[in-house]
Amino acid sequence: MEPLLDPCNDRQVTSVEPPPSLPLSDEVMWAEMDLPNWEVIRDHLKKEGKLLKEQVMRLCEAVLEITKKEPTLVHIEEPICIVGDIHGQYYDLCHMIEKAGKPKKINYLFLGDYVDRGIFSMEVVILLLALKINYPEKVILLRGNHECRNMTQHFTFREEAIRKFDEEVYQAVMEVFDAMPLAALVNKKYLALHGGISPDLKNLDNFEKINRFSEPPTEGLFCDVLWSDPLDETEALECDYKDNEERECSYMFGRKPVKKLLEKHDLMSVVRAHQVQIDGYKMHRWDGESSFPYVVTIFSAPNYCDYYSNKAAVLILKDEKISIKQYDQSEHPYFLPDQIDVFTWSLPFLADKVITMLQSLLANASPDEDMVDEDLESEAVNKVLETAEKSKKAGIMKMKVKSVARMHKIFRTLKEENELLLKIKGMAPDGKIPHGLLLGGRPAIRDTFREYAQAKKLDFVNEKYPK
Repeated sequence: MEPLLDPCNDRQVTSVEPPPSLPLSDEVMWAEMDLPNWEVIRDHLKKEGKLLKEQVMRLCEAVLEITKKEPTLVHIEEPICIVGDIHGQYYDLCHMIEKAGKPKKINYLFLGDYVDRGIFSMEVVILLLALKINYPEKVILLRGNHECRNMTQHFTFREEAIRKFDEEVYQAVMEVFDAMPLAALVNKKYLALHGGISPDLKNLDNFEKINRFSEPPTEGLFCDVLWSDPLDETEALECDYKDNEERECSYMFGRKPVKKLLEKHDLMSVVRAHQVQIDGYKMHRWDGESSFPYVVTIFSAPNYCDYYSNKAAVLILKDEKISIKQYDQSEHPYFLPDQIDVFTWSLPFLADKVITMLQSLLANASPDEDMVDEDLESEAVNKVLETAEKSKKAGIMKMKVKSVARMHKIFRTLKEENELLLKIKGMAPDGKIPHGLLLGGRPAIRDTFREYAQAKKLDFVNEKYPK
């Protein structure tokens, strides 16, 4: 596909190839036997190419026909690559497949959470749909807690799908999500699912009693499979189940119920996703460090949301041996945070100039004083206040000086730290910049946005079930 032309020859970053000028044609996209050419689609999307709405709808319809016939508990064998949360990080997904191997040579089990948070969720969905059509029995797509209308409306996927296509495409993808299986039995030895086990999971036959073709409820086995989490090492030995306060739904589970389930069905471990890990994985060895893990958590989105600084990992099962492959974030095209346009992004720069003009006007109103923008206790500001106090308008002048100085500092901070502030805003509970952060200036912002632990703390509210 030919890239977009550059007739003026004024492309600022010449090392970056322009995106394809046209969507993929049906002749190129669909290979033999009406199978989508997934490698062509992968490369086209990596170049920021587009597909037609009709092509995406066709992918959704084909996958829906496959997934709705699958059992709720799917059986799959090794060699297999088990993949955790992806969350719209398309370029990392492509890198992972390149590193782990093509589906011709190895099976793939995806544990859900394909969308939201990242900015390429639609591309992730399209590639996974193409893979599923080509390898219906070798590529298994499980449902995660984000594969539902409630989560995708609360977060970013619905908005992204409508922006890139329309509401009809979004609803078609939701129907595919509704039909996805909830769990898999790998090699008849590993139970794989997105979240975890449930008090209602007495045996594996319980999965087939779930009516999965719907929005997940807020309680019960269907909910817990998508939302539950393991307890930490200490509590796991003391407690079977407790309310999951972090998620505000479902449970946290301990060693005893997991052990009982594993022994009952002659299983070795539970493999799940759902929680970001600094190393991309975590072995929950509740019988000691030398023991085989009761639960393995896999997270496959490196540098989650572009601010966690975590590694990603996948679990490889081959010749009855487990191995972990870790990888770092792949470079991806730059987009302004929250997909805002350049005019909205530039407003703080404009506001900074307006405040500077206001300062000049106030300074001209008192020609003997110099205005300052930052330190209200500086000599220049003190002179202004001393002069103002001698007049009847002392209080008004004092308020003007303080307000303009504060406003100038705020807008200058907005201008200098615009991108970082937008990320912090996106992580905050109410979508707003924390109170007082702008007046703290650059040091306060940098401290707020400090590496994995702080990012996880700030992002804590986004782990909850949206009310």
